[in-house]
Amino acid sequence: MRRIAWDVSRRAICSTENRFVFRATFSSSTGLCQQAGRTEVSKVKERNSSSSPRSNPQQLSNPAQGGVDAWASGGASSVFQTQAEVQGRTLTFETGRLAVQAAGACTASEGNTQVLGTVSFQHDDGLRFRDHLQQFEVEYVESMAAIGRIPGSSNRREMVGEREMATRQCLARALKPLFPQGFTHTCKVTATLLASDGELDPVTIAINAVSAALAASSIPWHGPVGAVRLCSSNGNLIFSPTTAQLAEADFTLLYAGTSNDAYVLQLEGTGISEDALMAAIQAAAKVAGQAVEAQKVLVRQAETSKVSIPMRALPDPAALTRIASISLSRIEDILRDDALDCLQRGNLLDAAKAEAMEAMRSAGAVRDCAHLAPNLRPGGRGLADLRPVSFQVDVLGGGVHGSGLFMQGEAQCLVTATVGRDLEDRRTEGVLGKGSDRVVVHYNSPIAIASQGRTERVEALQEGRAQSWFLQQALTPLLPESSELPFVLRIVANTLGLAGPTAMHALNAAVLAASSANFPLARTIAGVTIGCFSSSTEPGQPAADDRKGSWQAGIPQARRRELVTDVGLEEAELGDWILQVCGHDQGISALQLDCHRSGLPLDHIESALDRAKRARAQLLTSMRQSLQQRDSADGPRFGKVAIPKDAIGRLIGPGGSSINALQDRFQARVVVSDMGTVHFYAPNPQQAAAVKSSIEVLTGTGLQEGAVYACTVQSIRDFGAIVKLDSGQEMLLHISELADHRVRSVEDEVRVGQRLAVRCKGKDQRGMMRLSRRGLMNAL
Repeated sequence: MRRIAWDVSRRAICSTENRFVFRATFSSSTGLCQQAGRTEVSKVKERNSSSSPRSNPQQLSNPAQGGVDAWASGGASSVFQTQAEVQGRTLTFETGRLAVQAAGACTASEGNTQVLGTVSFQHDDGLRFRDHLQQFEVEYVESMAAIGRIPGSSNRREMVGEREMATRQCLARALKPLFPQGFTHTCKVTATLLASDGELDPVTIAINAVSAALAASSIPWHGPVGAVRLCSSNGNLIFSPTTAQLAEADFTLLYAGTSNDAYVLQLEGTGISEDALMAAIQAAAKVAGQAVEAQKVLVRQAETSKVSIPMRALPDPAALTRIASISLSRIEDILRDDALDCLQRGNLLDAAKAEAMEAMRSAGAVRDCAHLAPNLRPGGRGLADLRPVSFQVDVLGGGVHGSGLFMQGEAQCLVTATVGRDLEDRRTEGVLGKGSDRVVVHYNSPIAIASQGRTERVEALQEGRAQSWFLQQALTPLLPESSELPFVLRIVANTLGLAGPTAMHALNAAVLAASSANFPLARTIAGVTIGCFSSSTEPGQPAADDRKGSWQAGIPQARRRELVTDVGLEEAELGDWILQVCGHDQGISALQLDCHRSGLPLDHIESALDRAKRARAQLLTSMRQSLQQRDSADGPRFGKVAIPKDAIGRLIGPGGSSINALQDRFQARVVVSDMGTVHFYAPNPQQAAAVKSSIEVLTGTGLQEGAVYACTVQSIRDFGAIVKLDSGQEMLLHISELADHRVRSVEDEVRVGQRLAVRCKGKDQRGMMRLSRRGLMNAL
């Protein structure tokens, strides 16, 4: 496969040098102003001074653009605007009016939703030779003022949640692969929601806005990209759906890229076939191409030229050839040795790197040269081979509702599942309105990695919040309707062993944990990662790629791509892209694309999905075998009891005292509906039976009038005795019903622990069941 290798000049095996910064900062002018570079500031001044004001906008028609219109209007600086008709909606781009001090700025609007995309750029005098890419920061700011509301937080400020973190990561995935290699300067992209009516999801508009801002700036960038969201309803594809349409859709797809290559793919649904998904992706790519053409028109009208910026030196083909001759055989031996773990393999590769550097006596040619032998992967496995997997259920005891441990090679993910009442759901508030999450996922990035430093932990926390959102979207469609099961599920995923992308490991373990908690999912799903590596010409044989620009002339470029299944740690940072696919036997339920070096060509998606389908089938078979071997006789239980509506108040009690006492006593969760249906969840069958019995006692539905029951005296009061029926129900035996004769003192008739026979006499005025010992004095 001659592609994994040994990144000596650009990439590191670990992700510590390939940092992505997602910061939750205040919305200030730092994202709107050019921080450095007198060249860019002077260009702005020259453009402003040379522009002549126009009294009326002038339409610049270009029939060749296929529905794209452009305008230019005058003022202190030229304002340019383009429009594109996208499936009946108008997508508008405008630059030159807002944030004119930024390196690039563009406002994108669709309907009543408007997003400002800005770019700031810091020219670094000293290139960071250890960073293969620039320090790239992404901000996404949603202000409640955009919908005319005040945040509900205590300080009345917006809080950054999982959705915003996921949006930042989505923006980063769309933009990052298109920066030129060797560009190591600081760049910050900010998308700010200016206005919204809550009808459209602003994510796609934000991607279009920041893409146009970068394309119209002087920063070297090989864009633009277009973004579109679509959904399927009754077999029909709907582009730019409203929030109401998204709620009723069979699946939703977010696509960002060009008409030929995808950079962002996000799918959410209950299950979609590979053929239907391909048709949706191709339709989305066509619409995204229209957004790209509109941005290109805007760039031509703005007449922005890319400035010449110092780039870090790329590897010399002759140096690559020499490094390969020095180290190729040793690297092959290291990667083929299946007795090595990830850390040992990494240490040996570092040692080989040091030897190569000593032999070359050149600090500039350090990684990314070894073009490996065909089909060579770490551990010697084939391109389509999965690492050994292990599914374990009920690995934790105590009060844990459910737990699962998934292991794949050296990867380890431990997940716990906790069931809560519907009142324990997570309430959300955003520009799309208020809502609640019935599945709450807290994904913790590696917590037990020896070499992890403070900076990596901070970035892992931020990335973990974005992954939590993705996993939550994958699990939510699998839940029963809230009317059938009014409970929420909290998933906590801890990565204990790092050996590649971890999101799918967490998903597999989450399914195990939910099964351990006996929480019913509509289908059993599994997740797998598919990667891609580009094979190149032999070292020293240049193959220029026109799409990347002349700055890459003479560098070995991609000729052929090969897919790999179950991406490992050494492969995660060296490939072109990683596709995370989860689903069941009938189709795909969630999907996410992460591009590193290049986009995913549309003609390769089908083969990637087919590879994922075969790998997913293997995982599902192993998972089902593990779940079938599990002994669930003593596992948690759900139950349901119907009670009269007039008994709801007695079950709840004053201020919730009765129902809270019931939950605390049996470690149960009880939910009461207005219609009189009581749902409950208990950690084992015995406690589930006790909960049901107690509910029947409190509501007077579990005893039959005239029937005789055995009971035990639990305690003595002045007004009677508290007895416990053999079914577990505790009731009051009033002093007037203790004996056939008049009773002066309860202690004269019964004692604690004494066995009695009692008869149910029906309900009293409060609706409570009454007990009597009259006529049964000698029954026991």
